[in-house]
Amino acid sequence: MRLLTAWVLFLILPPPAPAQVFLGAEMGPDSFLRSDAAKIDTAGEDAFAWALSSEVSSSTLYAVFESTAPEREILKYLRAGIYRQELAALLLLSGQTSVPLKKLSAELPKAGGFSGLAKKHKADAMSIFEAAGALKAAADQRLPFFLESPYAGSVRVSTSAAGSDYENK
Repeated sequence: MRLLTAWVLFLILPPPAPAQVFLGAEMGPDSFLRSDAAKIDTAGEDAFAWALSSEVSSSTLYAVFESTAPEREILKYLRAGIYRQELAALLLLSGQTSVPLKKLSAELPKAGGFSGLAKKHKADAMSIFEAAGALKAAADQRLPFFLESPYAGSVRVSTSAAGSDYENK
């Protein structure tokens, strides 16, 4: 009878695997260490602003943005919610029509999208959007040049001549 009771208890008890499921109340060795606040990664937007500005001539950028800091203006529009290719298309439309980008971006929601805005300013929306795609692709290719390297701070540069041919002579 005891053997039967032991077997029944053994079969009723839950297997150990479900008991190891993380329930959110776990303590680790780093539980009491102070952690940094979460930060939004905006390095990609900054890098794209610089890459896009490097793809367009300075005179065009100054005319379109009416600013001497076009990278800052590009970043402002990206953070306002304008997509990268849409921003490139607005930049090209502004360059063709000589209408400042600030005015075009304000008219964009009222026009019902980029095609309506291009029609309002008598421009071919499809050709501009195609050229904007090529401009965005070129800026995306330059993007790695403007991203910060995560290893730049940890690399040590030595100015000694250790291991050079001068020591061996």
